[in-house]
Amino acid sequence: MQLVQRASVPEVERDAPAQEVLEGVSSLIRAVRCIEHRHLWPDGGLRRADASVLGVLAKDGEQRGGEIAGKLGVDASVVSRQVSALEADGLVSRRPDPADARVSLVQLSEPGRDRLHALYAGYSRQLRSALADWDDDELAAAAATLRRVAIAITEAAEFAKHSNLSTGD
Repeated sequence: MQLVQRASVPEVERDAPAQEVLEGVSSLIRAVRCIEHRHLWPDGGLRRADASVLGVLAKDGEQRGGEIAGKLGVDASVVSRQVSALEADGLVSRRPDPADARVSLVQLSEPGRDRLHALYAGYSRQLRSALADWDDDELAAAAATLRRVAIAITEAAEFAKHSNLSTGD
């Protein structure tokens, strides 16, 4: 599978190292999307957004939809629609929050846990195959670098958001 690399725009002054990171991240996102669409979900299985909700529930346990939305950086209405669809598929369950009956608590069901496990097992097989010549130390170093990039970008975005709010910009 060949992904098109976009050439830089020569007329635009840029920070070459930062642009290289941006282009690398963009290429990685495109590659993951190709894997998802061509290899992992040919039958219309879990979408990335569904897997994200299930992943939050698997990691952090039962919680309100608003908490899930905050962790995923999306609007609560988006998560509400996703949870409704996941509940209809039997992948999550909802119950009233004892602290506030107007709000539901969402929990991952066993079929949901099984589907999520199968999805990640498929990802792992695909990734191991694609990176067959990488040893475990190289994979760990790549994972650490990707986490550092993600954390730095997220923190910078949060800082910019709060700076704009406090200055009124």
